[in-house]
Amino acid sequence: MAAKKETKSIDVAKGFDELEAIAAWFEQGDGDVDQGLKKFERAMTLADSLKQRLDEAENSIRDIKKRFTSEE
Repeated sequence: MAAKKETKSIDVAKGFDELEAIAAWFEQGDGDVDQGLKKFERAMTLADSLKQRLDEAENSIRDIKKRFTSEE
């Protein structure tokens, strides 16, 4: 199953909140295997999307800094 690319539309704060909720669910330790697999897959998809979004933001920051430092 291919992961959806949701980097531009992902809300970083909500994504981290959802990851925290998934981690809390696993810490409870009383879920079933099928539900756990679905939650694990969602967590991996979220983590990948968040990493890509943060990488994009970091690149944008570098580009902005380059524009302003090269104009001096």
